[in-house]
Amino acid sequence: MKLFSLMLLAVILPSVCASAAGPDLKPPQVTVIFIFPPSPLIQYGAARLVYEMVITNYVPVAYTLESINVDCGDRQFSYSAETLKGMMRLAGEPRSSAQTTQILGGSTAVVFFMLQLENASQIPASLYHTLHFRSHDGADHALVAKPLAVGPQAPILVEAPLRGSDWIAGDSVHNGPDAAHRRAILFDQGEPYLAQRYAIDWVRYRIIGGNGTTWSGPENRNSSYFCYDAPIYSMTAGSVTEVLDGIPENVPHSGKMAIDVNFMNAGGNHVVVYIGYGLYALYAHMRPGTIKVKVGDHVSPGEIIGHVGNSGNSTEPHLHEHIVNRPSFLAGQGVPYEFARFEASGPVELVPKPHDEMFFKNIGGLRPFAYDYPAANAAVSFR
Repeated sequence: MKLFSLMLLAVILPSVCASAAGPDLKPPQVTVIFIFPPSPLIQYGAARLVYEMVITNYVPVAYTLESINVDCGDRQFSYSAETLKGMMRLAGEPRSSAQTTQILGGSTAVVFFMLQLENASQIPASLYHTLHFRSHDGADHALVAKPLAVGPQAPILVEAPLRGSDWIAGDSVHNGPDAAHRRAILFDQGEPYLAQRYAIDWVRYRIIGGNGTTWSGPENRNSSYFCYDAPIYSMTAGSVTEVLDGIPENVPHSGKMAIDVNFMNAGGNHVVVYIGYGLYALYAHMRPGTIKVKVGDHVSPGEIIGHVGNSGNSTEPHLHEHIVNRPSFLAGQGVPYEFARFEASGPVELVPKPHDEMFFKNIGGLRPFAYDYPAANAAVSFR
């Protein structure tokens, strides 16, 4: 029987659901794949697994995703439909999260997972997912996805990319609907990539009027921003494989870019360092003319490689850094890393403002961390 005919039968025939009596005779006609296998992240003292599930409906009728259960070793996680709305994004939808868990015919949904465990010893070798669907005729189905292997490698240990106090780890990995880095799936040669999975946008703040803010003075001048022109330090040893300089800076919060942004220049003036193990550290949005290294140079941890600027796909001065498995700013898979030592607060609330201005409130006290990655928008001090 041809595949097309089989798919039509799946749509037309009455549903027969999985039960103790036998298998589901009309399983949901969807694919379930994962973009990249997770490996441990240690964030704010807890172990986390960060990954993405892609669900595509291949038939002309809708399925509603009622819940997902995840078996994670000795731990089980269960996500209801209401919870999944905040974890999902429907392909082609402009909103940051789904308003429904219904996956229409021919549609694709991405589910963003962030499992939290007490420590790395609880992380299993594989994760097991059971998806509960309701079909168009009201029948319930349980789909067991293929096991997802967990990478055994520990986070890459790095040194501080900046010095001093009053830094904000902007958009450090979290799973909220407003997580811009976390949800920045991009495609190259037909492959999905999430290079910015663990990226951080480092900005500097001062308390003004009771809230943390990133600038003082004329908002449209880069020199008004507290982090502007700060030295950037290599987080690791390695060899410089790419340098781009000479890109003009943007006017902060103007809504315009000084260049036509593409895959090659989105990082603005930037440096790529091969750190070994098939991995690359990227440092982006530097001030033009401040890059201190060239292709082929060997850099050491703590060596100055440039200064903070506002070039490329950037709305105000900041340092964007992440570690990725390909020498591309956008077309690679982001991998976990951790800082050797720093002081930090817990999660900090970002106050929504127009024109991409950043204000922070409820900044708590700082405490020391070692071999860790900062909480969402945490206040950080590097010594």
